[in-house]
Amino acid sequence: MAAGVDSFSSRTLWQFISGTGVLRPKELIKSELEINREKIFNGLKYYKKQSSPLGELLKEEKKVSGLQLEFTLKLGIFLSLDEIQSYDLFCSFLANEFRGSKKNLQQLLSDERHSQALVVKIRDYYFTERLYLLRCLRQVLSFWPNAQHPYRDVYATFLNDLLGETKLIEKLHEQFDMCCKEQVPSWESHGPFMNEQQAQVWLHQNLKEQCELLELMMMYYKDFTTDVRGFIQLMEKFTKHGFGWRQNYKHLLSKADEKLVKHIGFVELLILLDVLDIATAFRCKERDDFTDHMILANKQSFQDVDKLFANLGQESIHGPLYLCWALIRQLYLEDEESQIVTRKLGNLSLQLGVFTVLLDLVNTDPFSGNTIISSICQFVLYVLLYVVMSLYQEDSLGNLQSLNDLTIKLLKQEGNAEDLWQRGLEEGVGNLYSSAMSWFPLEFSRFIGFSISLASASVDSARKVKAALSKLTVYTEHLDNNSSQDLVPCGNMVFTLTRHKLPYTRGELVIPAGVTGQVIAMTGRDGGETMRGSPIVQWEHTYNGWLLLLCEVQQLLHQVSQGSGMVSPIQLSHVTMTMQLVKEVMTSDPASVPEFVDITNLCYQIIQRFSILTCPPVDLLGFTLDCLTCLVHKQPEQVLHGLKQTGFLPYLTESVDSLSEVLSGRSLSSGYCGSILASTECTQGRYPLTMAFLDMVSQLVQPLSKLGREEELQPSVLYILREVFPVYHKWRYYDMMRRESIGQKCLDVFNKIIGEVHIDKKNPTTEGRRLQEMCVYSLLFTEAGRALLDILATGVDSVEQALAQQGSTSEGGGIELIQLIMMSFSVLNHLLLLRAPDLPLSPTERALSSQPAGRQHQHIVATIAQYIYHRHKPRLPTLATVLLGRLALVSPMSILACLGSDAEPIKDMYLSRLQARSEDLQLKVAILNLLSVCVDSQPGLIEVFLNVQTTDSTDGKKQDLSLGKSSCLQTVLNLMELKKQGTYLCPPELLCPCAGLVHALWRGMRETAMEVLRAKESFWPSICKPLHNNINADYDKKFEEMKTASYVFKIIAQEIYIIFSSKLDENLKKVIQGLAKDNRLLYWSQFIRESQEHIGSNGDVEDKHLAMNAVLQLLLSWKNLLVTITKYKVDELNVTDKVKESILADLIAAIKAQFSTTTLTPLCKKLASVSSALYFTLLKSWVSSVSNPSESVKTLQDAVWLTCANRETLIPSVQIGLIASLTVILQHVRRDDVSLNMDRDVLTSVLPVVCSVLSHSTQELKVVKTSHPAEKTSASVNCQLDEPANQETNQVMLKLQIAACSLLVELIERIGDEDVWLPVLQQNCVIPTLLVSVEEHMKARQGLSYVHTVFLLLLTIANSEAGAATLALGNVTSHTCLVVTNCYTNDDLFTKPPVPAKGSSTYKHSSHSWHGVYCLSIELHSFLLSTLRYSFLDDALSFAGAHQERLQQCMKVASLSLMEPALREAESTCGFILQLSMFRHEWRFHLADVLNKLLTSMVIMCQTFIALLIRPRYLLFILERGQDGGSKKSEVQSSPLLQHQASTDDLDQPSVQLVQIQQQMLNILAHSLAALKQFTPELTQVMLDQSMDMTDYDVLLSLGFGTPAVDQQSFPTFGTLISCVTMSFRILCKIDPRGSGSPHRQADTTTCQNISKSLVLFILENALYIIMSQACRHLRDGELSGRDKQFLKRELGAELNSFLSSMLRYWRRGFGPTSPGSSVQSSPQVSSHVQLGKSVSQTTFSTSPDQKFFRLVQDFVAKVLR
Repeated sequence: MAAGVDSFSSRTLWQFISGTGVLRPKELIKSELEINREKIFNGLKYYKKQSSPLGELLKEEKKVSGLQLEFTLKLGIFLSLDEIQSYDLFCSFLANEFRGSKKNLQQLLSDERHSQALVVKIRDYYFTERLYLLRCLRQVLSFWPNAQHPYRDVYATFLNDLLGETKLIEKLHEQFDMCCKEQVPSWESHGPFMNEQQAQVWLHQNLKEQCELLELMMMYYKDFTTDVRGFIQLMEKFTKHGFGWRQNYKHLLSKADEKLVKHIGFVELLILLDVLDIATAFRCKERDDFTDHMILANKQSFQDVDKLFANLGQESIHGPLYLCWALIRQLYLEDEESQIVTRKLGNLSLQLGVFTVLLDLVNTDPFSGNTIISSICQFVLYVLLYVVMSLYQEDSLGNLQSLNDLTIKLLKQEGNAEDLWQRGLEEGVGNLYSSAMSWFPLEFSRFIGFSISLASASVDSARKVKAALSKLTVYTEHLDNNSSQDLVPCGNMVFTLTRHKLPYTRGELVIPAGVTGQVIAMTGRDGGETMRGSPIVQWEHTYNGWLLLLCEVQQLLHQVSQGSGMVSPIQLSHVTMTMQLVKEVMTSDPASVPEFVDITNLCYQIIQRFSILTCPPVDLLGFTLDCLTCLVHKQPEQVLHGLKQTGFLPYLTESVDSLSEVLSGRSLSSGYCGSILASTECTQGRYPLTMAFLDMVSQLVQPLSKLGREEELQPSVLYILREVFPVYHKWRYYDMMRRESIGQKCLDVFNKIIGEVHIDKKNPTTEGRRLQEMCVYSLLFTEAGRALLDILATGVDSVEQALAQQGSTSEGGGIELIQLIMMSFSVLNHLLLLRAPDLPLSPTERALSSQPAGRQHQHIVATIAQYIYHRHKPRLPTLATVLLGRLALVSPMSILACLGSDAEPIKDMYLSRLQARSEDLQLKVAILNLLSVCVDSQPGLIEVFLNVQTTDSTDGKKQDLSLGKSSCLQTVLNLMELKKQGTYLCPPELLCPCAGLVHALWRGMRETAMEVLRAKESFWPSICKPLHNNINADYDKKFEEMKTASYVFKIIAQEIYIIFSSKLDENLKKVIQGLAKDNRLLYWSQFIRESQEHIGSNGDVEDKHLAMNAVLQLLLSWKNLLVTITKYKVDELNVTDKVKESILADLIAAIKAQFSTTTLTPLCKKLASVSSALYFTLLKSWVSSVSNPSESVKTLQDAVWLTCANRETLIPSVQIGLIASLTVILQHVRRDDVSLNMDRDVLTSVLPVVCSVLSHSTQELKVVKTSHPAEKTSASVNCQLDEPANQETNQVMLKLQIAACSLLVELIERIGDEDVWLPVLQQNCVIPTLLVSVEEHMKARQGLSYVHTVFLLLLTIANSEAGAATLALGNVTSHTCLVVTNCYTNDDLFTKPPVPAKGSSTYKHSSHSWHGVYCLSIELHSFLLSTLRYSFLDDALSFAGAHQERLQQCMKVASLSLMEPALREAESTCGFILQLSMFRHEWRFHLADVLNKLLTSMVIMCQTFIALLIRPRYLLFILERGQDGGSKKSEVQSSPLLQHQASTDDLDQPSVQLVQIQQQMLNILAHSLAALKQFTPELTQVMLDQSMDMTDYDVLLSLGFGTPAVDQQSFPTFGTLISCVTMSFRILCKIDPRGSGSPHRQADTTTCQNISKSLVLFILENALYIIMSQACRHLRDGELSGRDKQFLKRELGAELNSFLSSMLRYWRRGFGPTSPGSSVQSSPQVSSHVQLGKSVSQTTFSTSPDQKFFRLVQDFVAKVLR
């Protein structure tokens, strides 16, 4: 065959030309047919006998030698086949059927016993190939007349070629003759392997081939005529053949062979009947012109054929031929002498039981099915019957029972029934139906049997049957049923009824008085129901036959009510047929169900009364239940309720609420259904009632599911799971086909429950889930699961054997077995999918995952995998492969270990079928999906499939990777070739899983496979080709194309992520360049937007499987690609600013599209959420590309407003991204100083939207209540089932709050004018809503980040006076003052030293902690107090009083611990004290104790900090010792090793950590000194106002000028602040070294970056001010002795002179520090500018503003301290 199709495999050829699996182009089918024309034409004669010397051709042409040569010769002798064809057969077998590896093959060939078994397997394959070769011609003959078939034209052209140039029918005859002449093989002719058993197999095959050839002839003669000579040859040939019984080996025939022989005889009979063409003869008679008939056109021809019939014989199979010829003679000859001969022939046919033979024929497989052979058979016999009934009266045809049964059988065929109604009831077969109607109800079974058959044919036929029965014109009964008093003779055996007659004691049927009736004297009707010799009367009265049938039912119910012994068998038969008729009519015409309400209402009584009988009529009960099943779709609740009332259905004997009690089955009663099954059906081997019950339950599942009443099916389903499904295969069966039917019906029930109930209901009830859980649990943990696995363990060999035994390729036991196995696969797949994760490992799963007991037992997983060898029905290996994929995902096992030694051959077969052009498309998809799953979950198995081999490179430095000969990667590459994509060779349905496999390799980081694929030049162009293709606008049908594109996006993103852009493969770079050149990013951005718009505009888009939605998958992969190329720049992609803006615009448009409908589906929400997140992520990187920020803000504002409009609830996952994007743009505008491009009105318009979202989301925000474990009840436990979902929703809502608050901060800062933004906040009640919400979250210690963000917003609001006033009016203190105590940290933050990460250049503690929130609350009150002053003083004092212990504690801890949280809290506390110190009188009046405690703690803390700051080496040692887990300072300081560290020498290169801690300590000092400044006398006043009361100010500094110690606990002295001044001057020199002594010294970079110059100057000036003020306080203190005052002046003057000298030298360098200003209350963080100082005196400071303060100090020393 061309283009890769195996030239020897006939099965492959048949699959190819029949279009199995995938629809191929007509041109390709035509090409294949032409290439194989001779092979198809020659058929079995294609296979040649041996002719040349053994082995010569093999050696010369095939170059075969060794074991293969020896084996091929043995094979050829055994099969009597040409050695070349034997070798081709051998190779084809290895490629298609062999179940072993190459190593196994060598072992088989070398062992004589194993090689014989291999020969037998090849023989079976050869026999199958011969049959499939004949089926190729059968395919053409079957469908060339069918105008609907896609290849009809190709078949017709091919067949015309065979008919034109060659004689196809002659070839068929030659092949048939060859088969008939074959002799039974023996060991002499076929070698030593041939024995009696093998000869029997050959014999059976020979009969099969005869059947196939005869059926081909039958199909040929159906469409093409022959001449008289051809008919005579057929007649002689078949007669000589004995219609199959004169075989050369008839003495060897077995029972199975006799069925085939019988089949052969029937086909030969049908061929002859068809060729005789009785229909044409009948039409010729009507026209009185026989020229169109091949036999009757010529008298000589007629005579020749007549002689054949004269010598035919008197076998029973000759009867139909005699009848047909008698009919032709009757039509053709009219003379009396000829009629005598004709009558003899007719009588002979009746004597031979012609109708019995034909009835046997139509009841034999395959003539009884729905195949084309059965259609031809029934048509031929119907035509024969039509002519018989047209020429003869039914009374003259002998026994009518067989005729009636035959007619009933034929009328089930739709075409025959249609012909009967078209021709009417007055001719042909219609005469039989009309006759049966006229004898009704006397011959009840006959007429109802005809009606049942016609009703089952089609909808139209059922309606006509219904109409015919509703208007009957004759009522026939025995004359004895009438009283002589009621009859009045009218002459000529006609009587009149004198009074109303009631034929039934129960019912409303009445024959009115005055009706006339014809009396007929009967001599008996063979096959009828009348008594011989009993006269009958036919009343001419129009009545409703359905009413009569209702009376029959009522009559039976009356009889059974009197006792089972009173039930008439005839009455029982009548009602059984009545129920069957009603069932057939309602089945064919469901719209007619309401018309049978009277009969169906009685069905419940029938079931109730007959179910309790000792021997219940199972046929009647079965048909009655079928009738009720027809009602299920319209009234399921009524049907179920009615059946429950009868006690027929299984039920629970007690009310149980626990699922475990239900599953135990202890309370289950099987009802009458179970008792009848056990007592009657199992003993009879017939199960009509059980099958009807299974149908009923199956039909009830979906209707009850929609009504939410699935729980009512629990007893019935549990009964099936416990009593039917586990044991049905052990029952006794009259017909083995019923066993598979029962299994299929059980599985259909399970499949609907576990596979459809949860899909059909969007919000499944607890009962629905309970029924599903019960079914799943039972199939996993009970014997039902074992029965399910037993079905799967049937095995491919048993399936092939069952197929070989059936008489048809499309019907039979094998097909039913395949269907059963496929349904089992489907159920098990759903089981593994729905299994609850908390369940233990079930026996079913254990059987799938555990190893077998011994090597002789094959693992069931291996059995499942071996279904890949099955080829008859591709759906079976497809489902097996899907199940393997499911097992690979959910089962804790290695599939490779389960396969064992079969792994290699199974892999080869998988790959063989994957690469075969004729293979089913769905199977290929399943194989690729299996491989994709195995990449992650089955590493061993995927390595076997990948088969990546390593070879040493030429340079010897590294190993090269290459693909093995049987690698799946090479197969996938071949499938994805550029030229194949988009064709039938690689349609989108196949390309998608190919891309999925490649994506799985990249996702699983299979480096070896990835490296090999990258090395293939065609790989990147092939895999990226889908990105160059445009997708049509039919989004609903483009699932595969979109999914393929999503895989490619993910692959490219993954490749860019794991490999630097500069090292990308050159082929990939070219592909990316092509994408950029063709603007494919813009196309895909637009396509994804349009896809989302399509979903947004169609509110009814299916979203049951949300994760599988193609648009969502495409969007997620698009997100991966964009985020990746944003983070890792790819130069070849060249994403310009225009492209970036277009992508962002498409995302916004897509988000808006999801909110264009009133109904927001989960899919729309998900799409909008992903698009929103992607927009935000991209905007963070692409914000500089936004050309018009104002327009972007307007667009985002509209989008946010659209998401909130007409919505009862917010969608935070969408709004977070939009609001965060607004924040990003505003930050960009502020950062890049492009405020001119941002219109203030735009910002103002955003405010109401954000405030609305914030207000709404705050209301929806819920605090999760935490209860004590002892308070939990069972109800609360049940409520906790939904707690994770609620918590997740709450977290998302918190993120929305954070984003909105952050945006509000930006807006307030950008707008600035409080008159603009504050009214909007007030209108939306933002502030009070946030305060209440924050209070709740702080109480529950939840939403830390949210609370932190809200406090930042409150701080921003408090920066303005009006905002601060609004907060105060909103009772911010009452909402936060007390609840903030929950933020006190309880962990060891203040006792453990900081441990920065190794190698870290920074040390910063995260502010997102409850401790940080507490600090923010202190700062908030500080801000409010500084802004509102006296109006907020009471609240500030309340805060200080409430937290006095914590405020005092934090300063004590800060002096002991140097961790950032402690210093941070101390800094906030000192800032708060600074603001309170402005109101020292009020503070002292209200909270004197608090004032004293806080000031004392603050002063001690400052002394400790100063002591540490002047000892940088010691401070560094403490920090480093703290890193290593050292002890406290008190323990460390006592060590003699600290002599060097305790010195006041500075460090040349301080660490970052040291400088940061110093900076925090300086901040605290700045706040503390500024606060202390308020508690010391004002300098000018104390110097000038002699009347000033010094007792109003406490002494802050004691006399003493020593350097403070680290562990000093005494009151600070002047020496403490002098040390602070010295330390400040030293730091100042480090910050600005040009002002120091060395002009060449460089600035300390670390110190400059962390410590502000203005901060140091602020500390310096405040320390000097306090020193001078306290010195004046001491000098004016009357209690201080003169000696102490002199000591103070001398020592302080000396210290200050020393400082001033250093300061003067500092100024002489030309750079002097700028004073922070005269306002001593200015913030220490305020920056100052360094200016060039003016020239200064050598001994004094100038009067310039920069030196005024130091001039003051100099004057103070000179005038006060002299």
